[in-house]
Amino acid sequence: MAKVIPPIQNEAECSSSIQRFRHPLESTALLDVLTHSMYASNTLISFKNDWNNFIAFCRSEHIPSLPAKPNTVHRYIEQMAKTRKLASLKRYIVTISLIHRCHNLSDPCAKAEIRLAMKKQQLDKHDDSHNAAPFRDEHLQQLLDSFESSTKPKDIRDLAIWAVMFEAMLKRSELAALCAENLYIHSSGLIDLEVGSTTISLSSIASKALQRWLVIGMISEGFVFRRIDRHSNIGDKPLDHSSIYRIFRRASDELGLGDTSLFSGQSPRVGAAKDLSDAGMSIIDIQEQGRWKSPAMPAQYVGNTDRHDKEVSKFIKTKPWEK
Repeated sequence: MAKVIPPIQNEAECSSSIQRFRHPLESTALLDVLTHSMYASNTLISFKNDWNNFIAFCRSEHIPSLPAKPNTVHRYIEQMAKTRKLASLKRYIVTISLIHRCHNLSDPCAKAEIRLAMKKQQLDKHDDSHNAAPFRDEHLQQLLDSFESSTKPKDIRDLAIWAVMFEAMLKRSELAALCAENLYIHSSGLIDLEVGSTTISLSSIASKALQRWLVIGMISEGFVFRRIDRHSNIGDKPLDHSSIYRIFRRASDELGLGDTSLFSGQSPRVGAAKDLSDAGMSIIDIQEQGRWKSPAMPAQYVGNTDRHDKEVSKFIKTKPWEK
């Protein structure tokens, strides 16, 4: 169900907020207040980046960003379409629409001009949506062969990340937030992870890789996976999404896969879903193991597009440009 966020009703408060949103946002704090804390932090970050990008475009064109005219949004979409995928364009529309509606302003994205512009983009970019390249068991085994004897901190950490993310089907946010307090090490050396309310048991291979990292990093508390500087010094801060992306891009390079199979932080979940499907596991069981809220994404990952479309249709609210 779509979130219903009440707009600002107080005229003075609304005017003040509009002035603030006409400038680039330095953090997500204003957005969090504006949306009554109804969105997750990562979603707010996306909104912030999208809105700042729209402001930059408006400034370069010397036109107002808030309120924006439909023609401004149309020109922005046409410009962004040169380098962005359809999913990104849709998100830009959502962001622009949200900020206008929260300020009790007319929504420029609800106009016929934008509906037609987005229809055109749907036709032009119909086939531009692809899953991340799957990081599968065979890739992990090759990386184990190459790095399990390495003594370099970066190699040991990255190998542990490749193994743990793949086996536990972790999201990037789950990996970044994993702390030593979330680990239970059995006397046998096997390790259990607590991810939210779920306990995930690692194999001996992933447990060994993780144990090596914990030992060399002398990690007994705090974040498990941390940044390493150019001098191999291990810090205290957790990895961010960009760092995780680079670690999996490194895996692509180490395996010599080329530009057609570049991994990203989503790749281990895609690959694990495919491996489980090939082993005969049902979509519902894969959903449960990967902690997805619906079967839509695992169905897409394993190539069951009919099931994916059916599941997605349950949650989709018709967009203005689809009417």
